[in-house]
Amino acid sequence: MEAGLGTLTRMAEGSLDRVLLVANPSVKSIEVAQRARQIIVDRNIGASMVVVANRLRDEADLAQITGALEGVDHIAIPEDPAIATADIRALSPVDEAPDSRAVRVLDGLARSWTHST
Repeated sequence: MEAGLGTLTRMAEGSLDRVLLVANPSVKSIEVAQRARQIIVDRNIGASMVVVANRLRDEADLAQITGALEGVDHIAIPEDPAIATADIRALSPVDEAPDSRAVRVLDGLARSWTHST
């Protein structure tokens, strides 16, 4: 199974308060996110779910993900060369490029979740 799906099948009902489904704009990634979502819904594992549409190059990428995962709030993370640069340098993108587009969106997501609990 893909990362996380096996774990989801073993989780008890109500195990999670929040779930982030991360999907890149590829058929396989979207399929895995759809399967994870279905497991979460069928097993009543999570109370709140957000799709992280990751590595988006354009509006078509976002539409591909949101169209396949309708009815779930989403956060759009743009493709950002600063993330790749940080990875090559083995640094955190937050430290390497705190003002990059992707880091700003991720920071906003993290802050919204930590301030709403």
